[in-house]
Amino acid sequence: MINAFTINDSRLFRIDENETDLNSAIWLDLLEPTGEEREMLQESLGQSLASFLELEDIEASARFFEDEDGLHLHSFFYCEDENNYADLASVAFTIRDGRLFTLRDRELPAFRLYRMRSRSQRLLEFNAYEVLLDLFETKIEQLADVIENVYADLEELSRVILNGTQGEAFDEALNTLTEQEDTSSKVRLCLMDTQRALGFLVRKTRLPANQLEQAREILRDIESLQPHNESLFQKVNFLMQAAMGYINIEQNKIMKFFSVVSVMFLPATLVASTYGMNFEFMPELHFKYGYPMAIGLMIAAALTPYIYFRRKGWL
Repeated sequence: MINAFTINDSRLFRIDENETDLNSAIWLDLLEPTGEEREMLQESLGQSLASFLELEDIEASARFFEDEDGLHLHSFFYCEDENNYADLASVAFTIRDGRLFTLRDRELPAFRLYRMRSRSQRLLEFNAYEVLLDLFETKIEQLADVIENVYADLEELSRVILNGTQGEAFDEALNTLTEQEDTSSKVRLCLMDTQRALGFLVRKTRLPANQLEQAREILRDIESLQPHNESLFQKVNFLMQAAMGYINIEQNKIMKFFSVVSVMFLPATLVASTYGMNFEFMPELHFKYGYPMAIGLMIAAALTPYIYFRRKGWL
């Protein structure tokens, strides 16, 4: 699918889907393009697109470079998968002949939000770099919202976990905590990747003055978000360690209980096993009160370690 946008009254205006002339487009957003759409783009604008396999490369030389086909940036965008778990999607940006090409394999919240804003938001410079930086700026705003949501969720989780009462709510809090840890790590990776992309853009390209200042402003926003996300990551680890500590304490209490019960019944077991021997000469076998005496010995043998443990404060 090809979404083409041109400038109309200082705003981005979407070109009709049936329009075949793309020369007036300043931004071509390609969402899972077919082979026919790739060929049409090659024939009409002479632009070849990266394969989705190339988007997975993590080397800097494969993600930020410039060649005869233009300036290329590959950047991660935060999204959620079909199960609402945190995920990252790689988007390819290419700027050539004053035109921006974006290639992605799924719908992304940052792109959807920017398209909605573009209906009322005016462009200042009317160039591809401005659209690119606006998309990056929208991405950073989305990441800031994700960080705020993680913080709010951690506040609720901390009340459940630090209460120390294990149950269904505690188990659900642990599951949510692992999801938040995964979210924080993906946000951190996305921030670092965007910082690298913008750093390359500032160093290697001749940005117009306004776009250069915009890029530096986004970099400052990233630098301000990174400590916040790092503190959340540390809080997640603290809560996880606290939860594991409470679980270990509860397990130790259970093991302590079984240990005490075992010790209490060991002397009683000794008495019972003694009188269970099949010796011919055992005077107590013919004693009238032998049975009550054996029961009394077993009870006394069980109570003695219990009373001792209580006085020692072990129970």
